[in-house]
Amino acid sequence: MSRSRQPQRGMILLGLMVVLAIAAGLLLLQRANSAASGLDREAKTSAQLLAAREALLARAVLDANRPGSLPCPDLDDDGIADLAWPNCTAYVGRLPWRTLDLNDPRGAAGEGLWYVLSPNFRDGNAAINGTTAGTLWLDGQGDIAALVIAPGGALTGQARPSANPADYLDDANGNPATSNRDGDDRYFSGPAGADFNDRVIALDRRTLLATLTPRILGDIRQAVRAAGGALPFADSDGDGLADAPADSGRFPFREAAYDLPSPTWTAERWYAPLVANNWFPLVAYDRAAAVIVLNGKKMDLP
Repeated sequence: MSRSRQPQRGMILLGLMVVLAIAAGLLLLQRANSAASGLDREAKTSAQLLAAREALLARAVLDANRPGSLPCPDLDDDGIADLAWPNCTAYVGRLPWRTLDLNDPRGAAGEGLWYVLSPNFRDGNAAINGTTAGTLWLDGQGDIAALVIAPGGALTGQARPSANPADYLDDANGNPATSNRDGDDRYFSGPAGADFNDRVIALDRRTLLATLTPRILGDIRQAVRAAGGALPFADSDGDGLADAPADSGRFPFREAAYDLPSPTWTAERWYAPLVANNWFPLVAYDRAAAVIVLNGKKMDLP
């Protein structure tokens, strides 16, 4: 009898091994699927943050009378920037996605994006140009014009829906000293955990200026093309008029040949936004080389 049971025991052990192998394989597959799902969620959030930043850059470049300006935050969750001209009603709020012509972007947690604006870049009455400083900080890096934040799921003590940023933004590592909801200009990012799940992307001044530079130089180049004729002498004393025999200096935009209407706002001259925001002192003009230069970017003149 004992000899007949040995093959049965062997078959049972083999069956158990097969079952365990299948179970282990299913567990690994489940973990792989879970990891892939997590990566998909991270990728979705990253894509929405990047799209929001690109929309802010486009808004800054295309602004007709204040190039470089950014919209105020949305405070009533209607997707529209709330402005109490010349200031914003507040500088922390939801992303004004309708103003930016976006389709209500949301992170992986299903929450709408939040938005923090440096007051220096508001669309108000203060000049904005290449010397305008960003007042925001992210992880110790300053000179930031705006931040976009994707909140994760609600943490302990957060009640949603709410108009209070503290119900969406967190304390990094659960530490109030590294908080995104304490109302100061210093913000933090980091890995998600039990006490922190904000995803943050910055729009720094350097990136904003690099994107804006072709717009400023392009406005001057378009005026030169529209005027035609030989290039004038440079403006050497800052009055906007040509000063013979200067070949290098500022661009002489007040010369009669350049008294042209704005292509987007015919009631004004094309140079009005550049004058109002003090761009011309920052642009170098070389008549002999037929170039203009801003922020290290060179553009040839026709």
